[in-house]
Amino acid sequence: MLRVGNYFMSIPLVTLYSKNPMKISLAKMKKYNYFLFRIFRFYKDKAKEHEAIALISVTAVSTLIVSLNIIAIYLLVNLLGLIPILTNKLIVIIPMLVIGFINHHYFVRKKRFLSYGFRKDKKGGLLVMSYILCSFILPLTIGHYNRQKIFEGRTTEITHKPQRESLEGKIRKWLE
Repeated sequence: MLRVGNYFMSIPLVTLYSKNPMKISLAKMKKYNYFLFRIFRFYKDKAKEHEAIALISVTAVSTLIVSLNIIAIYLLVNLLGLIPILTNKLIVIIPMLVIGFINHHYFVRKKRFLSYGFRKDKKGGLLVMSYILCSFILPLTIGHYNRQKIFEGRTTEITHKPQRESLEGKIRKWLE
């Protein structure tokens, strides 16, 4: 079994001698489950939402965060010039819907994140908040550098043609 080490969630990625070689163990994703738990507790305790509405909120918020992380990775790879920029909005919206469906179907719907016995603590709350903040700031920062790169490319493409005299300029000359 090949594993991503303890550095990131300790997920077994490939099980070599099994029927399904790409099986991902959902039970080993405790950090992501804690993230879902903290979002659920926020909407259940602070926003005073009903459990069903809180589960929908968990799906929406976690899908947005995961999608922002994927967008940040895409923008970073684009910034390095390895892939072209995509301009179609459907290329972003459809994967977000797929991520939302997978997220809800495998993680939120069965409420597995509530069965781990997590507790709310200050350190975990700060880690989740800093993760959410970084998830919003990173795509914006990378997007800013991408935008600068695009505008620098456009300025070299634009040829300076002499501007035609405007009608207003002609009228001013006529009145002088």
